[in-house]
Amino acid sequence: MKLSFATFLLSVAAQVPVAQGEDAFAEPLHAIHEDEEIHFAEQGCVDLAGSGWSKLPKLDDQPQETNTGIVFDWFGTSYLDDSTAAISAYNAAPSTDESKSYIFINDNGNLSFGGGLGFNRPTGFAIDGGTLESQWNMIAPFWSDVDISGGKVDGNVYFKTVLDENGQGSKFVVTWKEVAKFGGDAAEPKVNSFQVVLSDFRSADPKICFCYCQMEWATTSEDSFLVKDNDFEPATVGINPANGITDINNGSVGLNKFLLGTFSTDTKDFGGYGSLNNGVKYLHGKGFCFDPEIVFQEKPTPTVVTSGACGDPHFKTWKNEHFEYHGQCDLVLTKDDKFADGLGLDVHIRTKLVRFWSYIKNAVIRIGDDVLEIEGSAMEGIDKEVHYWINYEYQGELTEFAGFPVTISSEGTKSNKNYITIDLNSKYPGQKIVLSTFKEFVKVDFKGATAAAFGNTVGMLGDYKTGKTVARDGATVLDNYSELGHEWQVLPSDGKYFREASEPQFPKKCIDPEDPQGERRRRLAESTISMEQAESACAGLKDALDRKDCVYDILATQDMDMAGAF
Repeated sequence: MKLSFATFLLSVAAQVPVAQGEDAFAEPLHAIHEDEEIHFAEQGCVDLAGSGWSKLPKLDDQPQETNTGIVFDWFGTSYLDDSTAAISAYNAAPSTDESKSYIFINDNGNLSFGGGLGFNRPTGFAIDGGTLESQWNMIAPFWSDVDISGGKVDGNVYFKTVLDENGQGSKFVVTWKEVAKFGGDAAEPKVNSFQVVLSDFRSADPKICFCYCQMEWATTSEDSFLVKDNDFEPATVGINPANGITDINNGSVGLNKFLLGTFSTDTKDFGGYGSLNNGVKYLHGKGFCFDPEIVFQEKPTPTVVTSGACGDPHFKTWKNEHFEYHGQCDLVLTKDDKFADGLGLDVHIRTKLVRFWSYIKNAVIRIGDDVLEIEGSAMEGIDKEVHYWINYEYQGELTEFAGFPVTISSEGTKSNKNYITIDLNSKYPGQKIVLSTFKEFVKVDFKGATAAAFGNTVGMLGDYKTGKTVARDGATVLDNYSELGHEWQVLPSDGKYFREASEPQFPKKCIDPEDPQGERRRRLAESTISMEQAESACAGLKDALDRKDCVYDILATQDMDMAGAF
């Protein structure tokens, strides 16, 4: 059975320092990924954007019972096929309808089937008895003392049933988004974002998927990344199929368990599958999908696929969240009126739609009174010039920009890679803004970004301080990235810095691709480059995310040279 995983896209507010480049790259927005949630679900995890999500009430340690809308028969036929009384005991709602599976969503990072589990202290999965909660069928993507009742972090638990093309339940999804630990009232509370996906038992490829985006805490210990204090046990990750139970109050406990991992009691290590001397961040960006049949094996082994920090990068926020936007228009990448003691910073990008994908065609940056624009070239092998305009003069003298030193360089490949680097070191040590081109594609990098330089920025890259992709009002969080793109379309009040206008200009709205999913599927079906060829071209890249993105770009553009963009 083929097991697969695809990263779900979440807005996460990381609270750990970020000292890497944040970029908006001109690659073709990874057209293979569909925007439809059902397609994401078929590959593993589910995008939180879109409609149909319900939200758990903001009460601490209070489970909620719901109908999943799918047939979930992975803990033995007795669960669905037993008598009405037994079903009542398991489901808390009498039913003999085998097409309905009732489940309890517990805010403390787990699902239970024997009843609601408000118990906030993870005990681990008992093998031969133990506590009552260990006797229930449980699925625990991250069982720990989660607190969604309020405080300094407004985390939530969302759930929905994803329908197939026939309108029938296909997946049941629960997402813990930006949830804090109980007692996590530090100045900058840590947050976790993770998800569990249950497939309909009758589907062609049923599986259970655990998906992890930003992972910053393991227990209620206030000590950064430590996993145990004097009062609480470390988080538990796995599945407890108490498959011998017929009565939750007087039943036997099944001997099988699927313990994906837990955190050690005296160190910060995660003793999970494939880990070694890693804390909670080992889970960051990973997904675990497994055939439900292996849950009943003596020593089950999941299929593990490492994602690249929660998604396909077209834009990468200040907090390392990746997302894509397929529209065509001028966008505010980032802005800060107070940058560099009031000089101010504006970075705008111009995206161009090509069939079902788009790319960044131009980028312009303003600091103080200086304006610099860069553009790529599609004249492969002929045009190796660096196409830029400094204060609207084509290829004018460019040794400094707003008082910061500038260097221009090239990387000699078949399709030249050109760079313009603005060195901010005199004001912000170790930090740079890099504009680069590969063929007609433009890239913007912020190297070594810190709060001192970019702490007040807003725009497509998100709010630096919170990591959230917010609207212009500074409060509304936009997890639908199409809405985010329209929200940050360049307005007259943002200033007009490109040397010439290009359609659409406000008040005309950004141009979205027509039927991008159907067009992508048709185009990819007609592909003349195989997946194997694309993977071979990208094999030399060290980073797994870069390799994945490279493969997508080659297949979308039908251009093997796209591997050179990484």
